[in-house]
Amino acid sequence: MTDSPTPETVLLSSLTRLMAQWSSTAVHAEFARVAEVDIDAGDVQPVYLLGLDGPKRASDLAVMLRISRPTMTKQIARLEAAGFVARADDPRDGRAVIVSLTDRGSRAFEALVQQGLVAVHGALGAWTHVERAQFADMMHRFTADLTGSTAHPKEHRSEEKS
Repeated sequence: MTDSPTPETVLLSSLTRLMAQWSSTAVHAEFARVAEVDIDAGDVQPVYLLGLDGPKRASDLAVMLRISRPTMTKQIARLEAAGFVARADDPRDGRAVIVSLTDRGSRAFEALVQQGLVAVHGALGAWTHVERAQFADMMHRFTADLTGSTAHPKEHRSEEKS
């Protein structure tokens, strides 16, 4: 790195630290524990993705999570046995499987999101409403530009007012 970091190097460093912590199984385990969700920490990410985006093909989940299809199949089997997800044949392709959250999975997703919001609110505690809104808009734009995704997360109006 240079003596005077650029905004891009500061951003890259910050993102690296954020992702290392936020995506860790230790953080997922803590959120699940506090939320009283009986789920393996390694199974939290697919629940988040299904909660945010809705039902998905198992193969698409594997791609999004950057894991192999056999690993995804095992993970879905665990989540299904625990009652968090249900599988159905893809009506467009009988060889494919669509995975969706069950009622239990949806409740788990909501409880995990609440714990995430507690952490976010804590980090933004000293920020003004305007700063929060600007940061949220810029972060969404940055993420969309970086990942090619323009999807907005489902809104949680009651939490936004806190």
